[in-house]
Amino acid sequence: MKNWLIGIIVGLWSVAAFAGGISLFPTVTEIILPPGTSYSDMIYITNTGDEAVTVEARVLGFVAPEGVPRFLEPQFDNYPFSGKDILTVEPAVQIIEPGATAVFTYELHMPDDLNPYGGRYVAAVFKVRPTASEEAQVVVATQVASIFLVSPGGEASPHLQMGDMRVYQFKANPRKVIIEAVVTNTGNLHISSDQIRGYIYITDADGYIVDEFPASTHTLLPGNSYMHQEVWYAPEDLPSGTYQFHFALVLFGPVGTSPEYLFMSQEVELNF
Repeated sequence: MKNWLIGIIVGLWSVAAFAGGISLFPTVTEIILPPGTSYSDMIYITNTGDEAVTVEARVLGFVAPEGVPRFLEPQFDNYPFSGKDILTVEPAVQIIEPGATAVFTYELHMPDDLNPYGGRYVAAVFKVRPTASEEAQVVVATQVASIFLVSPGGEASPHLQMGDMRVYQFKANPRKVIIEAVVTNTGNLHISSDQIRGYIYITDADGYIVDEFPASTHTLLPGNSYMHQEVWYAPEDLPSGTYQFHFALVLFGPVGTSPEYLFMSQEVELNF
């Protein structure tokens, strides 16, 4: 079974976890794992600091409404696409000396019966703290994680929905215009950041384009919603009047399928 390391999503899912003298690889793994199949590999953690550390491994499901993973404690994890039960990591604890690299072995197993059918989202979360000593009075721990985006293939696919578009001027600066819309993945599979593109178009009362720019997008898990927000600064020479704001999203599917287009517009009276 082949697995793919997703590229950088700057500021959201980092290239290589590096915190407190610790580096981790891989940080994000995207894999197709049909029901009833398994896959195993390794996670590498290197101690780049000057003292030994103790690393404790946990398995946690997560959601990411704003594109940033939010880990779920098992007792509060009711996310239907959580993968907390499909991942195991061994060993549970390792001590890593300065300059050394520890290897954690993981196994993913996709159950025969998926309910609901769709992707599964899980993380190997590593708590890192200085190895205990008699002199230690304050222990500062850090946390790094290896994220797994697991697709069962078959009928799993993402689907976008947009709603509640709103455009308004910032009171302290009328030429600062806020564009908002609620974006939801109503499908049963995640949308990777390199599958989706967004665009904003502003037209005047006669239908001519006043300005256009790309909208920021990020990885979106199934069932997750977020308030998409963009800021546009109206040119100083733009007069007051009626303008149309158009928000477009394009979701690209597998080879042989057509992209999914979503389009919303809002007419606004701008007063400068």
